[in-house]
Amino acid sequence: MPRTNNDMEGYIRSLKTRYRRVSGRKNWGSYLLRYGRSVAYYEYLNRAGWSEAEMRKLLEGVEAELWRKMRQNDRLEQQAQLKRFRFKRDSEKYLAELVERWEDSLVGTTLLH
Repeated sequence: MPRTNNDMEGYIRSLKTRYRRVSGRKNWGSYLLRYGRSVAYYEYLNRAGWSEAEMRKLLEGVEAELWRKMRQNDRLEQQAQLKRFRFKRDSEKYLAELVERWEDSLVGTTLLH
């Protein structure tokens, strides 16, 4: 990955530009929410000239348990990002859904009686 801040910013800008050309959309937030950080790693290896077979060989060297832990961590971070995105997009709807879920969880408990 790029080592300096300026190089990293240029790399991220090029990722955004590529996504915009492919999708026709200005905002790439939904793309990142769907695919996460793996997009940047894949693009970096792809630009460095790695073939799909070379990438696969690299990934085969990762221990299964380590991969599971990393994947779980990525999913948790992705869920947190999605929650922030939903809150920023429509906070009233998001909060109403939370209240509804809270009330549903209380049904049958002694707190409502």
